[in-house]
Amino acid sequence: MLRIALLFGGNSSERDVSIRSGEAIWAALERIGHKVTPVDYGRDDFSLLERDRPDFVFVALHGGEGEDGTVQRRLEELGLPYSGSGPVASRLAMDKELTKAEFLAHRVPTPPGEVAEEFDAEYRLRRMARRLGWPVCVKPIDQGSSIGVSLVRGPEQVQAALAAAFAHGPRVLMEKGIVGRELTVGVVGNRALPVCEVVAGNGFFDFNAKYNKQAGTRYIVNPDLPGPVGKMAQHYARRAHHALRCHGYSRVDLMLDAANDLYVLEVNTLPGMTETSLLPKSAAAEGVSFDELVQELIDVSRESRRPASNRSTRVIAA
Repeated sequence: MLRIALLFGGNSSERDVSIRSGEAIWAALERIGHKVTPVDYGRDDFSLLERDRPDFVFVALHGGEGEDGTVQRRLEELGLPYSGSGPVASRLAMDKELTKAEFLAHRVPTPPGEVAEEFDAEYRLRRMARRLGWPVCVKPIDQGSSIGVSLVRGPEQVQAALAAAFAHGPRVLMEKGIVGRELTVGVVGNRALPVCEVVAGNGFFDFNAKYNKQAGTRYIVNPDLPGPVGKMAQHYARRAHHALRCHGYSRVDLMLDAANDLYVLEVNTLPGMTETSLLPKSAAAEGVSFDELVQELIDVSRESRRPASNRSTRVIAA
């Protein structure tokens, strides 16, 4: 068994979610038989990793430095093996502008979008709506868990949506809102897990719908999908995973519109591992228990990493 340092907590807006993921992973690691040293990132002394030299670092952070490549770069500088993607893939996936550009470069279907700063955001959002039609989805560039995200259905909602997004940074992504069914596909190693459909009680899978058990959100693993849509969703999930140079595992979010066209929204390099998280639900449909999944995430993460180029493009089609 391994001596594992578990990184959790952090200082991002997703700290509470990270703590919940960390608690679940911690319990699983101990049940498996690993020796666990918990480290609350940003509050505990990070240098203890250099001093104690654990066999493996399980990163249970969400958002901020835990997911933007900062932690991954620090761990690589220390020569410590860790869970999930490397610093380049983490940075690409965390920055929605870079994600969009890589999807386009690798022919991953994704909604058209534009990036705006505060001084021109309202004009550009309204122009985009005239060109593509309502709704338009407004997102902070580098937040996860749908924090600050709004689906703008008309002009009267524009200012509130922009204010919510700009509360988390100086730049926002505006993209065509895809109306339809929300799907998510986990990727572990090179294997796509069963498709899971998310049915939010309020019709929009925001932060409350994700983490509040009272929100009425339903998760349907292996939903009834037309024709080859399920296989195509898994195909695009693997394609998006590789387009961003991800390693080990990820979770890919997609939308299916009324014409049965799929659009990839984003890749989560450190998906949640709470009791309501989607990756464990999909794995369970294959007969993989939570503990078995945690061990598999360690195993695939310890496999040799492919070299990652630092090349990234910034062109976004509108």
